[in-house]
Amino acid sequence: MVNILVPIVVKFSKVIIFLMITLLIFSFTSFKWEEDTKSRIKIYNSIYDIFHSDRCTLESFNDNDFNIIKEQEKIIGYLLVTQSFSKTNTFDYYVLYNTQAEILKVEVLSYRESHGYEICNKRWLKQFIGINIASQFEYNNKVDGISGATISVNSIKSSIFQNTQYLKKLIK
Repeated sequence: MVNILVPIVVKFSKVIIFLMITLLIFSFTSFKWEEDTKSRIKIYNSIYDIFHSDRCTLESFNDNDFNIIKEQEKIIGYLLVTQSFSKTNTFDYYVLYNTQAEILKVEVLSYRESHGYEICNKRWLKQFIGINIASQFEYNNKVDGISGATISVNSIKSSIFQNTQYLKKLIK
């Protein structure tokens, strides 16, 4: 009886391991904001509000997260749409930059946690506007934390700083 159960348990454990690996791989797939109507509308409305143009086009820039915002073939800004980590999940956000890689707007598109949702607050996100600091230590001191959202706050701060520094290097 025991000898009959061993092959069944081995096959069952292989199936479970395969399912876990598959779920893990698909949980880290990138967010397709272009396919999400609500996110796409929110981003295009922000582009219109900031750049005052409804004839803007987006063009992929260097990798999948950055886009060039153009109006009649003239670069007027940059768009970053990416993910960052919260306690047990990821959240999606975007950043609008001017042509000098200065932050014009940050907004969270989708937050998937029950705690830490305060990082979606527009007043808190306004802290990032205009920050143009090369030192991460000084940058971290300029952005206030939020009690109860420490992981999400540190994650978005770090992600925005690193992506902004990366964009500055790309456009020089």
